[in-house]
Amino acid sequence: MLSDTDLINKYKIKKSDVVVDIGGSMKQHTKINIDTLVDLIKPEEAPYSPTRLTAKNFVKCDVTRDNLPFKNKEFDFCLCTHTLEDLNHPFILLEEMSRISKRGYISTPSFGCDIVFSHINFTDWLSGARRVPGNAHHKWLFLNDNNTMVVIPKNFPLLYTSEFQAVGWKGEPELEYYWEGKIIYKEMKDVNFHKLIDLYRDFYKAHTKEIVKGRVLYFIDSPYYLLKENVKLLFKRK
Repeated sequence: MLSDTDLINKYKIKKSDVVVDIGGSMKQHTKINIDTLVDLIKPEEAPYSPTRLTAKNFVKCDVTRDNLPFKNKEFDFCLCTHTLEDLNHPFILLEEMSRISKRGYISTPSFGCDIVFSHINFTDWLSGARRVPGNAHHKWLFLNDNNTMVVIPKNFPLLYTSEFQAVGWKGEPELEYYWEGKIIYKEMKDVNFHKLIDLYRDFYKAHTKEIVKGRVLYFIDSPYYLLKENVKLLFKRK
């Protein structure tokens, strides 16, 4: 994941640029001069790591339903990091980011990273003893196809089938997408389930060297993770 300093240097973000951060309350960009933070909750209300608001302004908005309350090209740069994968409907936001900003940067977990089955987890995401592919609350997978962002439904029943069970990923942990003027994206619908299966298969075939396959449904996890999770659970109950 690029640090704030990396983002500033790579994309030449100036101190005078008017920057908007979409969905950044859980992890603010403290080293970038953020003019406006847009989210459903303030950073002080973040459930896991509350922090003080560092942006100049905060705007509460449900980006899955509402248009952003800003003028066309009001911002010089738009940041949206690890937010799109959480949304039930990210497409309004994709259109709106193009409208309100001249350019921007999006990051999400990479397709390969977000299909790897987790170790057991009793406390953090409440997924229980059952292993899940990637993060259980993520709803979409993403690819960058010649600077077109491909948005793909994350179909959990499909990922639980033996053909797609992955226990490791040796590729990039993140998908990064930089845009100027307009975000070019393509929505892959799951109405035609066979096309979705083909898309998953194509990804697996193209990344055979990066994907580590293995059993996940009938699996005894490492004693290290079993002990670790039980200790965490013990302290959480106190």
